[in-house]
Amino acid sequence: MDITDRRAAHGPHRTGRDAAPETGAIRRRPAADVAWSLAGLATATLAQWGLILALTRIGSPTMVGQYALGLAVSAPVMLVCGLGLHTVLVTDTADRFVPAEYLRTRLAGVGAALAVIGVLAAVAGTAGATVVLLVGLAKALDGVGEIFFAVLQRAGRVRTVGRAMTVNGTVTLLAAVGLLVATGDLRVAVLGSVLGSLVGSVGYPVWTVRRLRARGQLPPGPAAPRRRRTERARLLRLAVTALPVGLASGLASFSVNVPRYVVEHRLGPAALGVFAALSYVLLAANMLFSAMYQVLLPRMSAMLGRGERTALIRLVGRLVVGALLLGAVGVAAAAIGGRPVLGLLYGPEYAASADALTVFAVAVCASGGLFAINTALLAVRRFTHQLAAGAVTVLVAGGVSLLLVPRLGLVGAALTVVVVLGSEAVVKGVMLRGALTAPPAETPDAAVTRPVAQGAAGR
Repeated sequence: MDITDRRAAHGPHRTGRDAAPETGAIRRRPAADVAWSLAGLATATLAQWGLILALTRIGSPTMVGQYALGLAVSAPVMLVCGLGLHTVLVTDTADRFVPAEYLRTRLAGVGAALAVIGVLAAVAGTAGATVVLLVGLAKALDGVGEIFFAVLQRAGRVRTVGRAMTVNGTVTLLAAVGLLVATGDLRVAVLGSVLGSLVGSVGYPVWTVRRLRARGQLPPGPAAPRRRRTERARLLRLAVTALPVGLASGLASFSVNVPRYVVEHRLGPAALGVFAALSYVLLAANMLFSAMYQVLLPRMSAMLGRGERTALIRLVGRLVVGALLLGAVGVAAAAIGGRPVLGLLYGPEYAASADALTVFAVAVCASGGLFAINTALLAVRRFTHQLAAGAVTVLVAGGVSLLLVPRLGLVGAALTVVVVLGSEAVVKGVMLRGALTAPPAETPDAAVTRPVAQGAAGR
């Protein structure tokens, strides 16, 4: 994992206005960037869905539920401990910290996350505890790879990121399904996911970054401080700066997963398996949204750097309208053909819950709008705003889940997802409007890191 912090012989990495060619490279190829990002996310999503599909056909709804519980437990913990460093690095246009510092902070975070996941699995004492641990390990490897992805993304190498995600998804799908067919054991099958993350999220991007820097095709970061006390202070400041992003991301993930926890507790792992299988319509839509906004985040940051706030507001508005239109098409398709498609893919046990699929299609509308608003808020670097919105949505998720799931079952759980995403979109929309209409001023998050920027060598 060699994100080198040595200077290039020809001079320091360019920042600010001098970095315009990199940003321009991203802007000149938006369609190609979206295509490659979408290809990588599509492969990763299809790999996860392929394992779910294999479990429905070879295994049982209970096995699907155990795998879904592993994802639901590990994702929020990993996001909190990961501190949202990928987002902070991509939006760090002033280069307040060097890539090596992001990597060291992320390694410490994923180590802490694995310890927490291990404790949660042991306390739960469920039959799927080993699955939870292995899913957490795969997520930890993905978290390490995110730092390399951010370095490549800022350099306009979105194609390379897409390839790495494609490698991860392909290896995961082939290995996990192959192991499941050979052994019939979910724990062994999840090892295929760990292998995919090791190869695609760590091995391939590390090799690529080393190769590109050896060829001079990827600018190295400036030198990190050599004094141990200074280095510790900078890492602490980076963690403090990024903590609101990590907490907000973890809270958002937790709030969306609250219905899963309630379903597993009230209705059992088999019902959770059905719920997880149906929810993949939302995951597929999120794949498309995520591909778009991975590309748009650097562009939005650049627009703010040029003072184009009005243009950014118009862009977000168009994206929200587009998401609503896409969601409306999905609702119609789910209402008309959801039951037969579920029966064909998963079986009659899943087709009986087709009404919940239609509700999930409604959630696509809210999710698409939320993605657009959330990306703009990240570009503004209002990280504490994310945390406040996340706290609100967790409260909403808990209350609505406990109210609807016992009464309406899986439909109630799906309705909870709609309410959570919709409320988060509204809260963050209000925050974004306030941030973009206020007089230009240094954000609190930038103020936290100003001393770091001034103390960096060669800045």
